[in-house]
Amino acid sequence: MQNPEMAAGKRALMDAALRLLARQQQAETLSLRELAREAGLNHNTFYRHFDSLGQLQVQLLDEFTAQLREGTRAARADVARDPSVVRRVVGWLFDFAAGHRDLFLVAYRTLHGPPSEGRLGLQRCLDELRRDMLREQRAMKLLPEGHDEVWLRVLAVYGRAVYALVVRYLEGPEQRDALLAESEELLAILVMGTVTQHPPTARSQP
Repeated sequence: MQNPEMAAGKRALMDAALRLLARQQQAETLSLRELAREAGLNHNTFYRHFDSLGQLQVQLLDEFTAQLREGTRAARADVARDPSVVRRVVGWLFDFAAGHRDLFLVAYRTLHGPPSEGRLGLQRCLDELRRDMLREQRAMKLLPEGHDEVWLRVLAVYGRAVYALVVRYLEGPEQRDALLAESEELLAILVMGTVTQHPPTARSQP
């Protein structure tokens, strides 16, 4: 079990890094001394908790994707939230991003930024999330059987588009209904186009 003082120090460093990264355009500009000062700790204590700044960033992004996996899974199952599975999942993402603005923006910049340890870790986690989505949407009869790699690529394209919609939502929350409608329309277009190019397998047809 981790020493409570150690856990508090690690949390302070992660929270400080999140605040700093949200204000900076590049993770590479973050310095160890700046981070320690923001966290209110001696910079020598950093290596009690992390091997590198890259490892800290990976752990921040692991937290982000863990919350995404849990939250989107719950939103897909929460029929009372909205009759449309797309609107309830994207709506949850809007609410999550509004409540965790720094975390969301850091993850978004990392995903679209230069190659880094953090981006590789985030991409691995998002790949797992897409596989979760594919399994659950198949179970809900929202996607046909077969062509798993094709559908995973479609979900990757859709995921990036949705994250851009979330950024637009953060910039103008009054657009919520229009952005939710756009998310539904975009998925419908992607699904119809994919089915046209890759018809369902014989197993999935009635």
